[in-house]
Amino acid sequence: MLEFKSKKRKHFPKLSLLIWVVTLVAIVLSLYYPHRIDINSQLAIIPAQMHDAINHSWMNSFKLISSLFIHGNWQHWAGNMLLFLIIALPLERKLGSFWFIIIYLVSGVSANLLSIVQLSDSTHYLLGASGAVSGLLGAWLMLFPRQKMSVIIPIGLYIQKISIPIVFVAIIWLSIQLILQMTSIGSMPVVWGSHVIGFVVGFFIAWLYRVSNT
Repeated sequence: MLEFKSKKRKHFPKLSLLIWVVTLVAIVLSLYYPHRIDINSQLAIIPAQMHDAINHSWMNSFKLISSLFIHGNWQHWAGNMLLFLIIALPLERKLGSFWFIIIYLVSGVSANLLSIVQLSDSTHYLLGASGAVSGLLGAWLMLFPRQKMSVIIPIGLYIQKISIPIVFVAIIWLSIQLILQMTSIGSMPVVWGSHVIGFVVGFFIAWLYRVSNT
């Protein structure tokens, strides 16, 4: 858990909880009720078809946002939403809902745009909250660089709690993303670099928040 010490009024993280619930409902529907509603075809992006889809109807541009709320499987969902809850709840409490959702959506859309460009020939579904969550991590680093993340590590029969500086977490995370991008197979429908773009965008928006509130 993250703890912020501030005399300012803290906001209830309603959007964070809403996003988590929406993504949970979406993964349940997509995995267990695909015969009733094909969420992926309705909300996800197909990079090779996105340009023509938007030309056909500008409403298809909303898939840049809707794709942030759906995932391919439980592992994909859990990987994104675990980090999301750790970061999003305290971040929205501190920033308020407006700035929080701006960071989430703009970071996610920016990551999706890069993915569409780099996967322009792909017919695989492009979906997931990775870019948006990356933006939250970037914002967290910008605003609270001295914060530490408490991690519980099981060692045999004992539980050890350690605190890791967020700067260290961010450096390790960015390094992993860049390594994965450089070593991933060309046909692999994942743009790890888009996570970095999401991180940078979130960092920049958080800087704007900081400037506007000083």
